[in-house]
Amino acid sequence: MHRSLKALSVITIATLGTALSSSAANAAGFYIQEQSVSGLGAAFSGSTTSLNDPSTVYFNPAGMTRLNGIQGQLGAHLLLPNSELTDTGSTGPAALGSLPISGGDGGNPYDPTPVPNAFLTYQVNDQLWAGLALSAPFGLANEYDSDWFGRFDSIKTELTTIDIQPSVAFKINDRVSIGGGINIQYADAELTSAANPVLGGGTEGVSTLKGDDWSVGYNIGLQANPWEGGTIGLSYRSAVSHELEGRIISEGTTSADFDVSGTADLDLPDIATFGVAQDVNDKWKVMGQATWFGWNNFEDITAVTNEDISIIGGAITRSPGDVVSSVTQNYQTTWALALGTEYDYSDEWTFRGGVQFDETPTTDEFRTSRTPDGDRTWLSGGATYNINDRLSVDMAATYIWIDSETIDVSRNNSFSTAVQTEVEADTEGNVGIVAVGLTYKF
Repeated sequence: MHRSLKALSVITIATLGTALSSSAANAAGFYIQEQSVSGLGAAFSGSTTSLNDPSTVYFNPAGMTRLNGIQGQLGAHLLLPNSELTDTGSTGPAALGSLPISGGDGGNPYDPTPVPNAFLTYQVNDQLWAGLALSAPFGLANEYDSDWFGRFDSIKTELTTIDIQPSVAFKINDRVSIGGGINIQYADAELTSAANPVLGGGTEGVSTLKGDDWSVGYNIGLQANPWEGGTIGLSYRSAVSHELEGRIISEGTTSADFDVSGTADLDLPDIATFGVAQDVNDKWKVMGQATWFGWNNFEDITAVTNEDISIIGGAITRSPGDVVSSVTQNYQTTWALALGTEYDYSDEWTFRGGVQFDETPTTDEFRTSRTPDGDRTWLSGGATYNINDRLSVDMAATYIWIDSETIDVSRNNSFSTAVQTEVEADTEGNVGIVAVGLTYKF
């Protein structure tokens, strides 16, 4: 048994280490809901009430009290995002005549992206359970052509988070269980965009902000069966704030080049979820869930230098602690609402399906090409096949429609507000997801 646990841990770490290098956001904003294959099959309508596998550690650790013995799960989601931006009048600096910005539409900035996760649960005794979740709950990975019309807003965006969540659950009685855990989280980010020179000379270059950080949060959950065949689930994941330490770089402008150490804050949202599930009969179950996201934590991306900066022969300077650049995000709190059903066809097969409406936290005044987001509508289906008493496989697929929106933002050189470009575009997009997971009962 101990050798099996050790082997599972090695496989889990190796899988995450090779596949978490990039992530594409597939919930509104840049949250990645895809942390359970069975949950995806029902559009996450029952993730706090009805996950009967180890992925419950992530969504509601109280659900571990339904799992006997030692169980492990490995899952992988293949995300297939597509986004198109159409120029609607982007222009260069007014001081240079406000001429249209040259360049194409940037192409689809997303590549197919795998997102893995792994979970382990252990029943200590009849009342106490322990668990571990390894996940990537937030992420972005997109890159436009370097000469596209929106390059002064963004060219490349990479954000990866790796979350390690040790958890425990306690069964108070046959009707009520509670759980909780610590979220040990690593974040790594790199953002690039075209850089305007200051007036008076220079060429168009590239600016880069990159850094990483470890931080800690927490999660708690409750699961109750207050009436016959009914389940209520509650969960809360705390906000996590990172102070990314890295480099702030401007190169290729000739008149405004520098490379200094700096910091930038990354404030991730807290998440609260309430769910209800009801057995209709011995075959059918219906599920509903509402999730609140505290996206108002994410107000801006502000880079602060740790070193002196001097350009144009020392005529323009920045000192340690000064802001080098700040891009307002002004994300708003949002809700995601999901409905789904589950059908136990036989001892071997369980089928599920669901829909979800997921609000975008972005607003018309501040939406950027880094997250060309809109409200999302999900349609999901999936199944679980029990190969034998120990091994089962989960399968799921989802299609997401993203509402068309607009981008209308100003971008200026951080050393000269006179050098300002206007990025204006219409957005449209969609996402396909296919997923598979394996669960083993030791």
